[in-house]
Amino acid sequence: MDDKPKVKILVVDDRQENLLAMSKLLKPLGAEVHKVDSGEAALSEVLHHHFAVILLDVQMPGMDGFETATLLHSNKQTSSIPIIFVTAINKDQAYISKGYQAGAVDYLPKPINPEILLGKVKVFLQLEEQRIELESVSKQLRWISRKNKLLLDHAGEGIAGLDRDGRISFINPTACDMLGGTEESLLGEHISQFVFNAEGEQALEKWQESQIRQDCMEGGGVFKTSDRQLWTLSRSNFAAEYNMAAIVNEKQEVQGGVLLFQDITERKKLEEQLVQMAKYDSLTGLANRTLFREFLSASLARSQRRDKSTAVMYLDLDHFKEINDTLGHDAGDLLLKSVSERLQECVREGDLVARLGGDEFAIILDDVAEASDAKLIAEKILTKIREPHDLDGEERHVGTSIGIATSEDTGSDAEALLKAADEAMYVAKKNGRNDYRLASELNSEEKAQAEQGS
Repeated sequence: MDDKPKVKILVVDDRQENLLAMSKLLKPLGAEVHKVDSGEAALSEVLHHHFAVILLDVQMPGMDGFETATLLHSNKQTSSIPIIFVTAINKDQAYISKGYQAGAVDYLPKPINPEILLGKVKVFLQLEEQRIELESVSKQLRWISRKNKLLLDHAGEGIAGLDRDGRISFINPTACDMLGGTEESLLGEHISQFVFNAEGEQALEKWQESQIRQDCMEGGGVFKTSDRQLWTLSRSNFAAEYNMAAIVNEKQEVQGGVLLFQDITERKKLEEQLVQMAKYDSLTGLANRTLFREFLSASLARSQRRDKSTAVMYLDLDHFKEINDTLGHDAGDLLLKSVSERLQECVREGDLVARLGGDEFAIILDDVAEASDAKLIAEKILTKIREPHDLDGEERHVGTSIGIATSEDTGSDAEALLKAADEAMYVAKKNGRNDYRLASELNSEEKAQAEQGS
């Protein structure tokens, strides 16, 4: 169904037969014809309708056509409505000029010639249809503009429009909040100072050489990134993810760009928490078995490149179960935390201490020159662990059994290295506890015992 509004014509004549005749003549145009019989009624009618044209009789009792036209023309709301005078009298130049001065655009002499009438009126109907169409388009554009502004103002992401030079031409409230400024303070600022860790000329130099400028402002394309940083007006920074797309005209010429960005600080914290949960022991904060395996693979690869060795130490606390049983699990947890702290004190910054589960620990010594280096660390650990542990007011002594293996003996096979360290620890525990054994120094009988025991 076509709901397009009809154009309207107003016919003003004091004689009903003339009104009916004019309505019949205008019917082929398909317009909505309004008929009134006086100038006063015409003035009232134009306040309630928008007419494409008014066909106005000159000779009427009371207010004549000239007076009516003058009043219509003097009113801002009605002054633009075209008026065609319809008259059967005086055709001299002075009379005609009076009509034009009153606001008329044309004259139609009586008796009316239908073809001339329709030809003249049709022009104004077409103009009115164009006006209605333009008004409709204008309303749509205003609605789209309001909708876009609403979306921009309430978007959860920062949105900044840039001109061809990279200066901010529009910016939404979220972007203002994230960049630490107001709309007034940010408009006209160059985007380089927010994208790069630099100010002034240095920031502009980085912008000129940047991939983001090349992809968007030069290439007319899109630049995407994740897990970067943006800087604020006060030069603080925050973790951000941002995309930038070029704005091009119909000739595919770049006119500017739009930067869309979001603060991912909270997401980064959550990711770090998830990594912590996935790769670290929740009780001691040490690496867990997953991270231990990853670090071991990386260490073996590094040792092979550097022609050095990776050492693995397996540790098992002596008589840990007795402390758990006598003092309870809380005391056992305190002991595990105390042991963890002391183990970390005994190794270098680049080494890794892990809790594999229960009272089992492991250490990866990265880039070991020779096995004797691992022995020195093992002796240091034995001494440290033997010192009394404060378990919430209760002092307890504990020992540990340590097995050591190096990739110099087992090669770069991680499983073989772990098995060798585990067997060495078994022998240390079997032969009296609170001691260490090196896998390369086990005799054949001890190896056999270890293989059977493990």
